[in-house]
Amino acid sequence: MKNRKNMMTPVSNESVVQQVINKITDAILAGELKPGDRLPPELELISAFHVSRNSLRSAIQTLRAYGVLEVRRPEGTFVCSNFSPQMLNPMLYSIILHERDSYKDLTGLRQIIDMGISKLVINRGLSREETEALERQYDKFIGLLMAEDYDIQAIAEADMGLHELIAKATHNSLAVMLNDFLLNLTSESRYRTIKKIFEENDREYLEKTHRMHLDALEKKPGSNIEEALEFSHYYWKNSYNW
Repeated sequence: MKNRKNMMTPVSNESVVQQVINKITDAILAGELKPGDRLPPELELISAFHVSRNSLRSAIQTLRAYGVLEVRRPEGTFVCSNFSPQMLNPMLYSIILHERDSYKDLTGLRQIIDMGISKLVINRGLSREETEALERQYDKFIGLLMAEDYDIQAIAEADMGLHELIAKATHNSLAVMLNDFLLNLTSESRYRTIKKIFEENDREYLEKTHRMHLDALEKKPGSNIEEALEFSHYYWKNSYNW
């Protein structure tokens, strides 16, 4: 445990959950915790941080939602084996730590990134293989979306898979990295948005908005990328009732 002495110190009373998140992410950035490493047991962390069980679990749940930690029962909590510390850029990661207010900023960030990636793809042009891969993923997404025994988590994952393919079609490694980070940041809100759409019995909206997006990327007559993305962000922007 001596190589984790910086992490294993008490946290302040201000924003306890956030402080715990900072402790764990700082340990990852410092190399005290590496991908695949197991965190100390819950009781040991509670004692070291001087926090409640609920605060610790809330912090771990947040880090799980963003792909930093994973829980393997009965072994314990681990840093995700495929996690890259570069994802914890302090400026971007701060978005996670200020929940409601910063999600307003995240809305704008997502619009900028989605538009930038889409325009890179349009300007470069899709190969036949890329078009076919996008259409296959779209068909998978629609199949899950329209299923009678639908699974919102599976739909959200298929949606993210489509966005991953779009980013890869830029052939720009930085765009892919930024898109991956954005997908991690928006995974919870993506699930919430899809759930809201199902509650309002409007799954055709998701079918239409994804079709509009692909049509624009494939440069089909009458398509418009600005209109497609504005339409696609409608529910997402309103899922927090700002």
